[in-house]
Amino acid sequence: MAADAGSHSILEFSTDGTKKIFASTLGFDVSSGLACDRSGNVFVLNKHSILKFDSSGTPSTFASDWVSPDKQWEYRCVDGNWPEIVKAGTTQVVLDLSKDQSVPHATEAEVVWAPDSKRFAFNYSPPHVPHTSYETIALYQLRGDKWTALGSPVDETSNRTQLAQLAKEHLPESDPSRDILRVRNWTSANTAILYAYSDAVRVGSGSRSSEASFLFTLKFDAEGNSKIVKTQQMSGKEVKSLTNKFEGF
Repeated sequence: MAADAGSHSILEFSTDGTKKIFASTLGFDVSSGLACDRSGNVFVLNKHSILKFDSSGTPSTFASDWVSPDKQWEYRCVDGNWPEIVKAGTTQVVLDLSKDQSVPHATEAEVVWAPDSKRFAFNYSPPHVPHTSYETIALYQLRGDKWTALGSPVDETSNRTQLAQLAKEHLPESDPSRDILRVRNWTSANTAILYAYSDAVRVGSGSRSSEASFLFTLKFDAEGNSKIVKTQQMSGKEVKSLTNKFEGF
């Protein structure tokens, strides 16, 4: 057995070297990591999951940070182009994210689940000016058995950076080359921590800075309305540490 990143397949070789496709549903982010157990199951590692294939080649998700904490929902990105939420362990699509958001590079996107699995944040990069970085978020809440979009804390049509919109005393000096907003994590079912960065901001009334990073605590009510309840500017050391963590996003 061998994982083939080029064809997104698991290749099976007979004793005489004859090659055939054992399974072809690895997805876009397959790595070369592969293992087999005594029952004939094959396990393959991709960017966010460990995929399990039984002896007939039928796939299932063995472990994944794309699966909601309650194991009911799963984020999928078929061939790196079609971000969607499905019922876990199935191909039944319950939310087609590509219909709501323009996501030209879905392989760089991620879903961050709330601990009760009733909300999630979709961190993604919509179309933007070449040679710049622009990342933003979309928020969703489960109502009954349907996922619905929540209002964004920022206005994507605004000429102001996302950081400037969230921290209103920080005004953009010029067009930034990097304008980043991500949900970093959820501290509770109703509280998300946002990370925002811009390299074109003015800090305070007298001093200036070419870049700044902040953490914002975003609180939700039962209806999904949100407001920022805490703002924290990050130190240069904290920014460097977090930048290294997100390198390659």
